[in-house]
Amino acid sequence: MDAVALDHLLTEEERRQFDEEGYLIVRNAVEADHLDLLEQIVDTTWAEEKYKGLSEDGNLFFPNFVGQHQACIDLLDNPKVFPKVWGIMGWNIYLYHSHLGVTPQEKPTGEPMKYPLGFHQDSGRVNADIEISSPRPRISLKVAYWLSDVSETGCGNFYIVPGSHLKETLEKPQDGLPDGAIPVCANRGDAVFFDRRLFHARSPNHSPIVRKGLFYGYGYRWIRTKDDTTIRPDLFAKCDPIRKQLLGYGTNCNGFFSPKDEDVPLKVWIEENLEAEPA
Repeated sequence: MDAVALDHLLTEEERRQFDEEGYLIVRNAVEADHLDLLEQIVDTTWAEEKYKGLSEDGNLFFPNFVGQHQACIDLLDNPKVFPKVWGIMGWNIYLYHSHLGVTPQEKPTGEPMKYPLGFHQDSGRVNADIEISSPRPRISLKVAYWLSDVSETGCGNFYIVPGSHLKETLEKPQDGLPDGAIPVCANRGDAVFFDRRLFHARSPNHSPIVRKGLFYGYGYRWIRTKDDTTIRPDLFAKCDPIRKQLLGYGTNCNGFFSPKDEDVPLKVWIEENLEAEPA
């Protein structure tokens, strides 16, 4: 992992915001040339899926994309972003889920938003199966990289309810937004972190801008993967040990629960590069 990561460690203010509000925005997280490569990958994938037959609205939800492209693997340990991921989650983590999303213009510009939006928490049955504490444990987070400009509302922005990750339920009115809901406005190249428990929803895209985003879900290594997580062998062979950890490698099954150093090179890197040992 690039030593530049040490310049982008999680700050106490960022930790406070994420703990209390459930989200965090990192501006200018991806360089312009890297963004161009990523957008080419998304455009190609979208075109291929349209050829196979998408729904009439042209929306695309495409999981398990990371292991097929070097440019996407390079975001796994993005030095401007990843230190904040392990600053929040710790070192026993991996990429348990990924998907890319495309939302073209759905309604004419200026048309009122229709309600209700689909507010939800991520992880499906996890929320029902671990009713053991309040709030429920974090377990995972997502990082959304925006490849298009969603700095204004009406661009298919996703809406969040800050602080709702500390609740088990949310009142969802049929004719408007939940109390406290806000749109997430981000520039091309920004990264938005959000706690999996945070209630959120995508809104319609009323703009001529095609909304494009990449979503990286980081969870603990003892969580089962949400995708098939296929990785091109030639790309996996080129990965350093930390990237292999993030792509699911382990020495044996028990190493996901009781890891040794060879299972978690991220832990070793942190110990070697920071004075304080990781928890």
